[in-house]
Amino acid sequence: MKTFKLVPLAMLVVAAACGGSNGAPTTADFQANAMTFDKVSISQNDGDDNEPASALAPSAALTMAPAASSDAVTRGGSECHPHLFANTDEVIGRVNFHFFKLVRHVEEVIKTDPASSTGNTRIFENVRAGIDRRLTITGTTNADGSVTYDFKLELAAVATTETFVQVMSGTLTHSGPPAGEVADAGAAVAVENKGNVSFDFDALHSVVASEPARGQLSDTFDNLHDPVKGVKRTATITLSNFIPDDAQAVMHGPRNGSYTWEREPGVGGFFQYQDSLILNCPSNPARAVADIAAVARWYKAADGSVHGRGDAQATGGQIPLGDKWEGVTCAQGSTSTAPAEGEWLMKEEDSTGASIFVGHVQIGVTPCDAIFGAVPDETDSINDYNFSSAVTFPGEL
Repeated sequence: MKTFKLVPLAMLVVAAACGGSNGAPTTADFQANAMTFDKVSISQNDGDDNEPASALAPSAALTMAPAASSDAVTRGGSECHPHLFANTDEVIGRVNFHFFKLVRHVEEVIKTDPASSTGNTRIFENVRAGIDRRLTITGTTNADGSVTYDFKLELAAVATTETFVQVMSGTLTHSGPPAGEVADAGAAVAVENKGNVSFDFDALHSVVASEPARGQLSDTFDNLHDPVKGVKRTATITLSNFIPDDAQAVMHGPRNGSYTWEREPGVGGFFQYQDSLILNCPSNPARAVADIAAVARWYKAADGSVHGRGDAQATGGQIPLGDKWEGVTCAQGSTSTAPAEGEWLMKEEDSTGASIFVGHVQIGVTPCDAIFGAVPDETDSINDYNFSSAVTFPGEL
């Protein structure tokens, strides 16, 4: 994967990055570099960058309701439509929704002055709806002029004797001028925020008994705003015994997996994930859990439209040993909503790669852009997507 390299900063800019002539970050620096939603959120479409609503809509499964018979699959009906772009958007929405459960407390407490300031540590605290929120941030200026902010968010139910529980923690390293400041006129300076954060929903539940989510999410991210190459954002998210707060929580046990995301707004991006899901198709009355690998890629074409393709593979669960389900969706659309799916294929293959069942629908001219590679065949596995290959997208900087 290609990466950006920060442009070296002039000495004056380094002093600014440190928050002042004495090298110590100011209260405004602590507030600007707190772990807020804009730093950790991920997106497929422009609309994904908005903070989520207070409730998450029930999520659809990777496939539609079970087909009445295998004939429905081979006829190419929608019973086993993979809906890969819709599913990717749902996964992204689910991740952002759970991030927001905790970062919203950070966003609220940093609106006020810190309750205490000791050296390079600030503690922000206030109470809302019977919950005492305490955010502790310590800033350390590094030799290269960057500043690393270590933080922890603790919650406690308001009581005579409060017991604070750590629900979120991590670090953020800021390189470049402080937020709101401009480097010397004409200077080409990159600004980068990178770090890691852990979200503990078991801990959250211990404070807020009504919280249904369980387990942990961790996020390692890098947001680079380069004056020449533009914006590039990446993230790797890990699920540990995670039970989400949505419709899948009632029919799915703890899930473990990982998500990898990269996006350059106005250029393109990808979202790659491994997860365990209860698939409704093929028939799954026992609610068995299958292993999923999926990759969605998209880019902005010369005519301004967004071309996208999603590939997925499922094994285990209700799928016979040695068989696998392979799906692909191709789409073209805009950046503000999920691309319109104009072609999809879903098939079951045996251990030799031969197709057992196939569903294939194409509306008009195929939207499967050749730049993404060969499209899987209906009859065999020759052109199936290679999920072990490095993921890139056209125009990636």
